[in-house]
Amino acid sequence: MQTIQTYIETIIAVLIVFFAPITGMIILVALSTLIDTGFGCWRAFKLGETITSKKFRFGLLPKLLSYVGVVMLVYASDVFILNDLTRMVVSLDFMSTKVIALTLLSIEVKSIDESFEAIYKWSFLKRLTGLIVKAKNIKKQIEE
Repeated sequence: MQTIQTYIETIIAVLIVFFAPITGMIILVALSTLIDTGFGCWRAFKLGETITSKKFRFGLLPKLLSYVGVVMLVYASDVFILNDLTRMVVSLDFMSTKVIALTLLSIEVKSIDESFEAIYKWSFLKRLTGLIVKAKNIKKQIEE
């Protein structure tokens, strides 16, 4: 029994060390998922929709586990396969993992924006985009 426990502890330690370089990305993706869930609950509360524990449980947990699992799986394939291929084109390590994490983050930010827009009737992403366009126009006018 002691031997099995030692093997399990060793495997867990190896996995922790293997995924240590992407801990920040994993935390960021998980945190954005939790924040999106919080905004979704806030939206439901403000709009008078019912929130059931079943909906909450079967929505958050699979989403959180699948997002984190995807980041970890892409990182593993990045380490063993993809990184060598992408380094031929782009001088950035673990490009695929970063692209997947950024994609998942953008999905969550868009979902947060949709909840925000449902409550306040304006989108912070549209306002941010408008500010960027105005800044580009001002820069263009200054250069002319």
